[in-house]
Amino acid sequence: MLKKTTFLCFVMVLLGLSDPSFTQTIESPETVFGFKMGTDRRLINWQQITGYFQRLHEQSPRVQVVSLGKTTLGRNMIMAIISSEETMAELEKYKSIQKQLARPFDLEEFKADALIQAGKLVFIITLNIHSTEIAASQESVELAYELATTGDARTRKILNNLIILIVPSLNPDGQDMVTKWYLQDVGTEFEGSRMPQKYHHYADHDNNRDWFFFNLIESRNVARVLYHDWYPEIVMDQHQMGSRGARLFLPPYSDPPNPNVPPSLMAGVNMLGKHVVSDLHDQGLTGLVTGTIFNAFFEGTMSKTPLWHNRIGILTEAASVRVASPTFFPGTSLKGMGKDLPEYMQQTNFLAPWPGGWWRLRDIIDYEKAATYSMLDLAATYKDKFKRNFYRLNKKAIEQGKQGGPFAYVIPAKQHDPSNSIELLRRLRIANVDVYQADSDFETSSGRFQAGDFIVPLAQPARAYVKDLMEVQHYPDLREFPGGPPQRPYDVTAWTLPLQFGIEAHEIEAPFTAAMSYIESPAFEPKQTAFDSGWVAAERRFNHSYKLVNYLLSAGIGVYEKIQADSVFPAGTFQFQFTQKDSARLQGAFRKFAIPMRQFGDTLHVRKIKNARIAVYQPWIPWAYDEGWLRLVFDDFGFEYSVVQNDDFKSRSRLKSKYDVLIFGSQSPDWIVLGKSGKATEPVIGTPMVRKQFTGGIGKVGVDKVMRFLNEGGTALFFGKAVDFAIEKLNLPATNVLKKAKRDEYFAPGSFFEMQLDLTSPLSRGLRKVVSIYKNSPVVLQLKPYSAEIRETGFFAARNVLQSGWAIGEKKLYRNVALAEIPIGQGTVVLYAFRPQHRGQTYGTFKLIFNTLYRDWR
Repeated sequence: MLKKTTFLCFVMVLLGLSDPSFTQTIESPETVFGFKMGTDRRLINWQQITGYFQRLHEQSPRVQVVSLGKTTLGRNMIMAIISSEETMAELEKYKSIQKQLARPFDLEEFKADALIQAGKLVFIITLNIHSTEIAASQESVELAYELATTGDARTRKILNNLIILIVPSLNPDGQDMVTKWYLQDVGTEFEGSRMPQKYHHYADHDNNRDWFFFNLIESRNVARVLYHDWYPEIVMDQHQMGSRGARLFLPPYSDPPNPNVPPSLMAGVNMLGKHVVSDLHDQGLTGLVTGTIFNAFFEGTMSKTPLWHNRIGILTEAASVRVASPTFFPGTSLKGMGKDLPEYMQQTNFLAPWPGGWWRLRDIIDYEKAATYSMLDLAATYKDKFKRNFYRLNKKAIEQGKQGGPFAYVIPAKQHDPSNSIELLRRLRIANVDVYQADSDFETSSGRFQAGDFIVPLAQPARAYVKDLMEVQHYPDLREFPGGPPQRPYDVTAWTLPLQFGIEAHEIEAPFTAAMSYIESPAFEPKQTAFDSGWVAAERRFNHSYKLVNYLLSAGIGVYEKIQADSVFPAGTFQFQFTQKDSARLQGAFRKFAIPMRQFGDTLHVRKIKNARIAVYQPWIPWAYDEGWLRLVFDDFGFEYSVVQNDDFKSRSRLKSKYDVLIFGSQSPDWIVLGKSGKATEPVIGTPMVRKQFTGGIGKVGVDKVMRFLNEGGTALFFGKAVDFAIEKLNLPATNVLKKAKRDEYFAPGSFFEMQLDLTSPLSRGLRKVVSIYKNSPVVLQLKPYSAEIRETGFFAARNVLQSGWAIGEKKLYRNVALAEIPIGQGTVVLYAFRPQHRGQTYGTFKLIFNTLYRDWR
C-alpha cells in the first residue's frame, strides 16, 4: 500500500499539477512570506524578493539567478534564467546560437535553419521599472515559483522551447523605497499617499525614457542582456496605468507607426497582443483594450526600443490601485481612454468592458500573469516562426544597408567638440552598434573624409536603430478630428542624436569603400597628455574640459580663465599652472578626460575661478523631472551642489549667505509657489492624505527670498515653464508671448530648433554661433525697455527654425528670444525658454548651464 504522501505525489504527476522532485524542497512565496502575493495591504520588499530568488537558484535545476550589477544607490540588480533542466545544462550553447542569429553577417539560410531548430526562443520579462506600479514585483516571485515547480503539459512545453529571463525590478532602489513608504502608513489616513521623493534617484518616471541614451546604470545593466549576451526575440515589459479606464492594455499600439520599424515585426507584435486578448476573454477576463494612447513611434522606452533591433516589444498596462490598497469603482466612474476609446463603451478594440466593482492588487497580478502565460504559450507554439523572422530581419537589415539609402553615417574626428562625438558613439556601442574608424582618407558621394574619422555602416542588424537615432524626425500632423487641434503624442517627437550632442555627422547615401578598423570602445586620444611643469591651457569648447576643471579645483590646483581673447586662445579658455610635483598625478587626469592640452609661457589677462555654491530646487513633487536630470549631469561632470526644498525658502537664513547660483527646473508658477495646480480642487473624501511637510511650495515668502537673493548678487536660472514663474512673480521686464496660445496656434511637443547665440556673452563661451535646443513648453520671450542692459543671448532667426520633430505655429518663434540675461540688483536672472539638460541628453547645450557655475562668471 502506498504511503499517503507518495500517493498524493503520484496523483499530482498524473494530473500534471507539479513536479514532485521540486515541490518536496521548494516552498511557495505564500508559505515563505505568510500571505498570498497581491493580498490587500501586504507587500514584500527588495531584500525579500532577492532572498526568494536565491532560494529558487539553490533549490531548482530550472532556475539560475545572476547579478546584472549594482543600481544607482548600490543595491544588487538580479535576473533569473528559467528553462527546462536539459536546457539549463547547456546555456552557453544556446547563447552562442542566439548571437549567430542576431548577427548573421555570414550565416546562410540553411545553416540558420539548423540553428533555429536546435535553439530556444529567448523571452525576457521586465518588471516594475516604475516603482509605484508595484504589482509586477510581487508577481515576479509567484511566476518564477510556478515555472520552477509546475509540471503540467503547458509549462513543460514552455520550458522545453523557451529560455525565460525575468528581471524582477528594473528599479530595485525604488521598489524598496515605495514598499517601505507604503507599509509604514497602512491603517492610517496616509495609506496609499504619494511618496514625495523620486523613486529613482535621478529620473523617477523618466527612467523609462532612457533606453537609447543609457544615462542610467540600470538601463546599461539590462542593455548588456538585450544586445550583448542574450539577444531575446521577445521583450515583455509590464506596467500599470490610470485606474478609471480599461483593466489591461495590450498591443496593437495606436498610431502613428514608426517608418523604420519593419512591418512584419509590427505584425508579430499585433498577433501576440490579439492572441492574448482572445485567450483572456476565453478565461472570462474583461476590460481588455488595444490600440489606444500608447504608440510605438517614440524610441526610448524599455518595451519599444527593441523594435528597432528586430525584436518583438510588448507593453502591457494594467489599471492601478493605490499601491496595495483596493479601490471600489462604480460603473459610472469608469471613463474612456484617449481618442481611440473616447467613451467607456463596447467597440472593436474594447470588446468586453469591465462592469466595475472592487479592484485589487491581486487582480493586477492575475491579469498580468494570465497575459504572460498566454504569450509564453504562443511563443513556445511558434518558436521556429519567431526565431526565423528574427534571423531574416537581421539578415535583411545587413543586405539593405549594403545597398545604401543610407549606406553609412560618417562622424568626423575633427569637431568643434570631439568629446561629444565620442559620447554619442559610446552610447551606440552600449546597444552593440558596430562602429569603425578610417585607417586612411576616403571618398564618398558626399565628399572626402580623413583618416581617423568614424564610420557607422548601415549594413548591420541594428540598421533601423542607427537610422532612427541619427536622422531627422518628421512627426505626422495628427489632429484630434479633421480641422481640429493637434493630437498630443505619447511622448516627444524628436531625438536626433547629432542635434542633441551638437556635433557634425554626415549621412552618406551611396555605397563607398574605405580601409577601416573595428572600434570596440570609441575614444578621443589627444596627441599630447604629458607635460613639463608650467602653464597649460584647455579650451572651453570641450564639454570634458569642465570635468577636468572640476577635478583640478577639488585637488586644490588653481584654475584661471582668459578674460580677453588673444591670437592664440579665445576668451574663456581654462588655464592652470602646475609644478613637477603635480605632474605625475595630473597626467592620468589628462588621459581620463581626453582633453587636448597646450603648453605655453606666461599668461596675461586672466582671473582665478572658483566653483560657485550651487543650489538646485527640489519640490516635493516626484514628477518634476528637470531637477533630477540636472543632478545627474552635475554628478557626471563633477559639479558640487546642494538640494534646497520648500523649508529652505521659509527659514530665516539668507540664501545668498549659502549659495551663489539657484536653479529652478521646468515647473509652472503655481506648482513652484503653491505646490499644486492653480486649478486643483479639494480631494474627495477617502483620498489618502499627504503629510503636511510634503505639501505646498515655496510660498510668497519664498518668492521674496529669491528676490533678495538676486538683489544681493546671486544668479538664478529658470528652465522651461519656470520662466513664467520668474516673469510673473519677480516682475521681470519680459513677456512670454506664447503664454495664452491655444494648442492649434502653437504646439511643439518635444522638438529641436535652431537658436542663434550672441557670442560676446560669457554665457555662450565654448559654443558656436548656432546651436540646437530642445523645446517642449510654450515659452518664448519678448523683452521690455529696462533701466539696465539686458542681453538677448539666444534668439530665433526669421524663418525655418524647426530642425527635427513637429511644430504647429513655428512662426511665433521667429525673431523672438530663447535665452536672456536680466540684471536684478547686484545679481542676474537667466531665462531659458527651453530645457538645456533635457533628460541628461542635450550635451550640445550643457555649456549654457556650466558657464554660470563658477563665481563671478559674468
